[in-house]
Amino acid sequence: MRIPMPIGSAIDDARIDSWVARFKFYRLPPDRKAIQEWLKRFKVSDRDLAARILDVVEIKSEVDIQNGYSAALTSLAGWHLDPGKRTGKWFFVGFGRAGESGQSMLRIFREATRMNSNRFQSLFCSTSDLVNKALTASDTVVFVDDFSGTGKQVTNNWPMLAELIASEAKCHLLLTGATEAAIDAIKSKTELIVHASCVLSAADNLFATECSHFSATEKKAVERYGKIAERKNPKGWGRCGVLFVLSHKTPNNTIPILHVNHHKWVGLFPRYLTQSAA
Repeated sequence: MRIPMPIGSAIDDARIDSWVARFKFYRLPPDRKAIQEWLKRFKVSDRDLAARILDVVEIKSEVDIQNGYSAALTSLAGWHLDPGKRTGKWFFVGFGRAGESGQSMLRIFREATRMNSNRFQSLFCSTSDLVNKALTASDTVVFVDDFSGTGKQVTNNWPMLAELIASEAKCHLLLTGATEAAIDAIKSKTELIVHASCVLSAADNLFATECSHFSATEKKAVERYGKIAERKNPKGWGRCGVLFVLSHKTPNNTIPILHVNHHKWVGLFPRYLTQSAA
């Protein structure tokens, strides 16, 4: 987790400008007015807390995401852009169902790895296509997604994927970010080898005892505002409590005061660009 400004630091133009500059990578970047309006949603006595939360928000640009994918693929044994220099067959798959993040991340992955031309099309397939690939222990399947907070989506889908793969093919999961807890869960319950360019520890969970940047009183205050934003998950999905934002979408594991958008609350990094009616 980034280090916030000291308690009581002025919320002045310079500090707001620093947020605007750092948040510019989001698909709908918040401007000065949006940040000021967000701060006004907090009681005056809690605005210093809100400001320090903005200090520690971690945002990954598309360049960061691409660099992570490129580095991860380069590290995999047996891979080469030249098919004559590869070991076995290789297939790349967006993790999850159609319409979920894994599918959309393939575009970024292909661009990052210089495989966006038609000559590489045969390397990319859907999950259901895996059953027809006659995979062996010499082959490799690389799943691509963006973030894993709890690992449950991955572990819940693994039995079906394992049945489709139906072999001892090596299976990798490339992520931009993941919590240590998610990686441990995936490692213990699947055959997937996880590669995440940003790994979040327990200290990156704002509500965890390991997070020392905020007091117990402040954590309770954040939870109270979180209940306004999203009553059922005030600490983020899976109680992950992270302050992690991707350029294309904010994970639902991130605290809701940052991303929920409805008539009672407007976050700075909305997951959906149209306001919810809820």
